[in-house]
Order: sequence, then structure tokens, then C-alpha cells
Amino acid sequence: MSHRSRSCFDRLLPVSDRYARLPVADAFTWDACGDQAQPGEWYLVAFRSRRKAGVDEDRLTAYDDWAHHEAMKAPGFVHYFKGPTQADGLCMSFCLWDSRAEARSASGRPAHTQAAALTHEAYAEYRLEFHRVRRLDDGTFTFEPYDKAPGAPTAARRVVASPTPRLAPS
Repeated sequence: MSHRSRSCFDRLLPVSDRYARLPVADAFTWDACGDQAQPGEWYLVAFRSRRKAGVDEDRLTAYDDWAHHEAMKAPGFVHYFKGPTQADGLCMSFCLWDSRAEARSASGRPAHTQAAALTHEAYAEYRLEFHRVRRLDDGTFTFEPYDKAPGAPTAARRVVASPTPRLAPS
């Protein structure tokens, strides 16, 4: 699936300078890629963080770039969005994969392992989120926690693809 849809996800942008505080479904212009994304399902890993004051940005960027290039060669890689850091240090980045198994396999590769080892040194706080993202036949994107228990009420978020990107207030 990733080869058919990869380029459309390059169109994603944060909806505002507050994007890192929003749910993943609301934080990006998903509708900007809806007309080209094929119906299907992906595994999304979001990394929300706040950088420590005085962190070595060049070193952090170098490790992030190295891990990104390594991930791009991994089976199942679809897209990486490196979020801009907000004035208060908040940031949200994410990786989109064809499956959870492929994402987990790639997370054990050397560059990712070494980049992840910097988390305690570089971030005052961080958390990972795992989502199931679906593009339905009608163009709608849905988002739900990946580990939602079977039979549990769904809290899936729907984003309808349209030609005009929706914007959240800044």
C-alpha cells in the first residue's frame, strides 16, 4: 500500500501553531491528501515532546535525520512528518507505516535505537501515541487508538477529505 499512497502524505501540514496540543486527527491537514490516498489502513506512531532548554539542536537533528533515512529503507515505511518546534518547546512528529509489525521491526534498527537513546538527555517530557488510521471508500480518514480493546466503544475520529484544507484557529 505505501507505494500507491506515499507521495500524497507529503502534503500534510500542521493546521496551526498550536498543532502539537491537538489530537492527531485534528492537528494536520489530512484532507489535503485525501483525494490521492487509496482506501486502506496504516499504523501511526506519534511522538509528542517538549525539548529541554539548551539541548544540542544540531546533534538532535543529526540523529533524527539518520533515523529517518534508515526508516525510509525499511519495509512498510510510508511517511515521516518532522513537526516544527513551537516557541514553548512542544513538538509532535509521527511515522506512518503499513503495519505495526513493520514499525516495530524498524524501531530496532541501529539509527532509531541510538536516536531513541537521546530522549532522556534531550526532552523534558515526551510520550508515544499509537493510532490506527483508515482511509474509507468515501474519502474519510478515521483515527482510533491502536490498542483499543475488542468490543470497547469506539472513540474514532473522522476527518472528511475535501478539496479545501480546514484550518484551526491559531
